Amino acid sequence: MPRFQGIPSSAPPASLVYPRSTMKDAKKPRNLERERAQRVLVRFSSGSNILRLATAVQASIGYVPLYVIPELAQHAELTPEQALAHIEQHPPLRLSPPGRHQVTICTGKTCAGAGGANLVRTARQVLGTNLFCTTSDEAIRIEPFKCIGKCAMAPNIRIDGEVRGAMNEKRFKLLLAALAGPSWRP
Repeated sequence: MPRFQGIPSSAPPASLVYPRSTMKDAKKPRNLERERAQRVLVRFSSGSNILRLATAVQASIGYVPLYVIPELAQHAELTPEQALAHIEQHPPLRLSPPGRHQVTICTGKTCAGAGGANLVRTARQVLGTNLFCTTSDEAIRIEPFKCIGKCAMAPNIRIDGEVRGAMNEKRFKLLLAALAGPSWRP
């Protein structure tokens, strides 16, 4: 018996069908990523091909976040489970951000004024990559975030989920060098 009601018998095998809780429990959206994904989806009409939609989202932000799957499914006129199954069967599409380390730089008003904007510039120059992209060796992905919520310690960054406050450019370059590995020079 299928796990979900309403999925036709020609649906993918049960091993590819995820319970709804998987998408509900997905990490809360990074607010700038959600905005970028929504801007991409606006360009497509209802009933668009799910793989075209997912590829466009990935081209914009580097991967297809789980929290975008319901919106993709709605555009493609599929259930979220069917959309997820189609995406998983297409190897070039990623469901998690690329890069071994995720570096998020707060760009909220307080952090930006205290040097967060300079940290974004520094990361782009030092790593030689753009926002929402990874370094060529897939070591580090940089992304902005509107507010981490630790304004008293501005400017803030988050490395692999750990917030570090009162960041300056010199310390930030040292942290990037440590994340990138021994062969990399800032």
